[in-house]
Amino acid sequence: NEIMGGIRYDYGDFNDVVDLMGREPFTRQAFLPIWFPEDTGSAHGERVPCTIGYHFIRRGDHMHIVYYIRSCDYIRHFRDDIYLACMKLYWLLDRLKEKDYETWKDVKPGWYTMHITSLHCFNKEKGILKQAKL
Repeated sequence: NEIMGGIRYDYGDFNDVVDLMGREPFTRQAFLPIWFPEDTGSAHGERVPCTIGYHFIRRGDHMHIVYYIRSCDYIRHFRDDIYLACMKLYWLLDRLKEKDYETWKDVKPGWYTMHITSLHCFNKEKGILKQAKL
C-alpha cells in the first residue's frame, strides 16, 4: 500500500488511532478524520463527504465516541450512521484489548454523541415519516 502524503505529514488511518491509544490510553487526541483538505467545496465536481470524523476518548473504564457529521439523510442513512459509528468503537476496543488486555479488559463502550449540522428529510419523503412509528 502506498502512503499518501499530506500537507505536513503522511496520511494516517484508523490503525494510527489504535497505536496512539495503545501508547496513551487517556489521550484527548484520538481523532479519526474523514474530511480532508481536498474535500473543501466541490471544485472537483464530486460530492463531499458527509462525515467529518470520529473522536474517541477514554474516561475511567468507558470509551466514549463523538461523531461529527456535516449532513445526514434521516430516511436513508441516519440509522446506518449510528450503527457504523458504534461498530467503530467496538472494533477499536477489540484491537486495544488484543494489544494490551490488562489495560483494556474492563473498558466498555460509554457515551455516544452525534453532532449533525443538517439532519434532513426530503419533501417527497415526508409521507414515509408520517407512516413510521417512531
